[in-house]
Amino acid sequence: MTRQFFSLLMAIAVISVVGCKETPQDFGADFEADQVQIGVGQAINFEDNSIGATSWTWTFQGGEPSTSTMKDPDGILYAAVGTFNVTLTISSDQGDATETKQGYIVVTQLPGGCEGTTLVTDIDGNSYSVVTIGSQCWMGENLKTTSFKDGSSIPEVTDTEQWKTQTTPAFCWYNNDNSHDATYGKLYNWYTIEDARGVCPEGWHVPSDAEYSVLTRYLGSADDVAAGRLKESGIEHWNDPNTGASNSSDFTGLPAGMRFQEGQFDHMGKNGLFWSSRRESESLAFYLTLTYNSAASYRTYIYKRSGFSCRCVKD
Repeated sequence: MTRQFFSLLMAIAVISVVGCKETPQDFGADFEADQVQIGVGQAINFEDNSIGATSWTWTFQGGEPSTSTMKDPDGILYAAVGTFNVTLTISSDQGDATETKQGYIVVTQLPGGCEGTTLVTDIDGNSYSVVTIGSQCWMGENLKTTSFKDGSSIPEVTDTEQWKTQTTPAFCWYNNDNSHDATYGKLYNWYTIEDARGVCPEGWHVPSDAEYSVLTRYLGSADDVAAGRLKESGIEHWNDPNTGASNSSDFTGLPAGMRFQEGQFDHMGKNGLFWSSRRESESLAFYLTLTYNSAASYRTYIYKRSGFSCRCVKD
């Protein structure tokens, strides 16, 4: 082998090795949000777009929670008007990198809501606090009325056998004990809810299942944190552990329990159950559930003869 030929082979080998080297990747933190302009009390989902990251540290100015170590944090809630920064620091084999997006999230008060309304009064003279959540205006307390808005009476049914067969409007208190009224309000069967005379005050109505969907998705895109943001915090009324409860929405959901279609009572302290106006069938209707051991909200249906709480929403 000549010296010239050997040199040529070596040059080809070097070129081959260089040609096989991977192209270096850009290293840096990068992310995006599913929305950047929202209403007060709304939640945002974030997605990491960094290359090669193995750990993540997020800081959400004005957000709840204010930090996260998840790759793609969901349901970060913003409870006040303002313009807020978001920071992501990542770690990888190449080191650490940080990205801060200044004024990235803009939070405003959506039109609608309660506007100038501060209280609502039912036909019996009971007054209720109100709360704006997104563009909706909700009662901040459970309904207590014994009358439809035209003044006609809703019958109280205490007898178990009568409750089992009742297919017309009726109300009761949990365990037929009216001392629960001030805190928890009354339990109504769904025949009260569907009655054309209207159980809510003038200008208000029983929410549809779709309106509950708007509410819970506004507070958490997958409904998995919405209950915590709707529930009264602490364990004065809710059973321990009252998972995830922050009441950041000011809805102050309470565990008033229920009366089963067979007439027995249960679940006070465990569940807050709220009728919707949506009918599933001749015997079933939809409702919203908040539970003591979950931050998630649930919407499903049950027998119309059941006794649940009622919250009203502004027309």
